[in-house]
Amino acid sequence: MRVGFVTIGQSPRVDVVPEIKPYLGEGVEIIECGALDDLTLEEIKKLAPKEGDYVLVTRLRDGTQVRLSREKIIKRLQECIKKLEERVDVIGVLCTGEFPELTSRKLLVEPSLLLLKTVEALNVSNLGVIVPDPDQVEITKRKWEGVAKSIKVRSVSPYVGKEDEFIRAAQELKECDLIVMDCIGYKLSFKEIVKEITKKPVVLPRTLMARVIGELLEG
Repeated sequence: MRVGFVTIGQSPRVDVVPEIKPYLGEGVEIIECGALDDLTLEEIKKLAPKEGDYVLVTRLRDGTQVRLSREKIIKRLQECIKKLEERVDVIGVLCTGEFPELTSRKLLVEPSLLLLKTVEALNVSNLGVIVPDPDQVEITKRKWEGVAKSIKVRSVSPYVGKEDEFIRAAQELKECDLIVMDCIGYKLSFKEIVKEITKKPVVLPRTLMARVIGELLEG
């Protein structure tokens, strides 16, 4: 079986794929495609968000963090999906941003929808959410509106954030019933920090998505 992963940054996502591979099952081949693959740094800078844009945060192949405008990369994401459709059985999007425009002839697994539907089913009152960038706080509150009575959002970058920043964010979310780490860049080790401090359940999108894909591929 083959799985395609589409990233809004550059592939391969060595910070994500090796960590989720064990959840996919044995003998699964992974093929990756990045919306920023083969672009120069100058070309990538042109995709940066302007004031009021839907901000996305990702990383380049060398580990550099970049901020992108969602609207400016949708077309490139769709091109990646088209490239992978002929070669894989399932496609996963390595981003928790909302992409209702994306289409695929193969099963397309979007972490944003998985997160929303999972948390909605849990019927929590007080939800804590961690996102990469301060400019994502307001749109994140709107995204989770209606899923919980109270939503508290804090920002820590998965790429350049320090451990003490995760500790501080977790301390500020201790009163929440459930914590969502709303970015595919957050690692298992970050989840453990937040879980240890809050003593509450923590949902990590990369492993949630991987478990679902693993279920779809299971023979």
